[in-house]
Amino acid sequence: MERYGYMRVSTSKQTTDSQFTDLTKDGVVPDHIVAETLSGSLPWRSRPRLRKLIRRLKPGDSLTVAKIDRLGRNAIDVLTLVETLKKRDISVRILNLGIDTSGAGGKLFLLLLAGFSEFERNIIHERIMSGLETGRAKGKRLGRKPILSPEEVSHIHRLRDQGLSIRAISDTVQVSKMTVWRALRTPTAV
Repeated sequence: MERYGYMRVSTSKQTTDSQFTDLTKDGVVPDHIVAETLSGSLPWRSRPRLRKLIRRLKPGDSLTVAKIDRLGRNAIDVLTLVETLKKRDISVRILNLGIDTSGAGGKLFLLLLAGFSEFERNIIHERIMSGLETGRAKGKRLGRKPILSPEEVSHIHRLRDQGLSIRAISDTVQVSKMTVWRALRTPTAV
């Protein structure tokens, strides 16, 4: 069982000195400590040194951080990381909170983090739905831009009324047969 440490700062003007001190005081060997200068808002999968460290960890190892925000600022992303490690039998230790996910307190922490993650997902969903409602209220068309103009849809209806097959209409208008079918399901403006 090896102990590894991860340190992160957001800008090159910041230092990892205090994190390094905390990790080494806790018994993490300096050779097992990885530092990175990236924003905490980036998902853990987008941090090359953290990803490389995680690939290096074996069952029974532990990943230690000085503070939880060093792993990330997004509760959903941090929970995903912790659960990924837990599945591989790797514990996470957060020094300033005194949490080790291998123990009972760590399991409680994971439940709380999962609750906050779900809350965060719900808030994001509510914001999206609110934005969509606002867009609809302003009369904005939501979704993908139509391939065909209203005139082209009318033209397709006229071609069909003349007895042309879907394939012939598709070749004439130079769109897929599925687009022709969708156009025919769309009412035409009179």
